[in-house]
Amino acid sequence: MDQEGIGKKIKQFRNKRNLTQSELAERINVSYQQIQKYERGKTRISVQRLISITEALDIPINSFFRNDNSLIISDKGDPYVINNRFQYELTKEEAEFMKLFRKITNKKIREGILKQLKGIIELESKK
Repeated sequence: MDQEGIGKKIKQFRNKRNLTQSELAERINVSYQQIQKYERGKTRISVQRLISITEALDIPINSFFRNDNSLIISDKGDPYVINNRFQYELTKEEAEFMKLFRKITNKKIREGILKQLKGIIELESKK
């Protein structure tokens, strides 16, 4: 990904976190003008600075580099992408569900929960 693409993603993630350029700048100890330059792709971002930005935005660094067709899900409500075409954001409830579901180590219990969810969906669709 080029610096312009990374800049667009910084802006996208910053907006999803409801942060201003000034707030992000303060978190990583740069001026808001520097954030503007990063977001417009006018200034190269060092790896260390990108790490600082991901920490300030509370996102995984691979969020900037994933372009395959895989499913990306994070417990923190970060965006996830399906087939490189649709982008959604997890609600607080979805993120909490994923966080708790991942803690279940017993495969049969996990399968049981999925069956229950499917049953609930079936019942709801019949209404």
